[in-house]
Amino acid sequence: MLVRRLAYFAGLAGPFTALPQVISIWTSHQAAGVSFWSSMGFTTVASIWLAYGVVLRQGPLVLSSILWIILDLAIVSGVLRYGTVGG
Repeated sequence: MLVRRLAYFAGLAGPFTALPQVISIWTSHQAAGVSFWSSMGFTTVASIWLAYGVVLRQGPLVLSSILWIILDLAIVSGVLRYGTVGG
């Protein structure tokens, strides 16, 4: 039971490590130094983990993957709007 609670905590806390970058991009309107391709890679990997979590019915993995996808897409869209795709 404790391990499951820790998994949900990590599933919620982990993706929010990207939140400062999302806030920075969207409040400063600057995305210099943020890699479009890395962010797309993270989004792709999170999508694969989401599918895996759904198939195995693993709530913490599904929750975490959904949050990663949302935040990564916020970064990707910020780079597209305020940065350069080549970076």
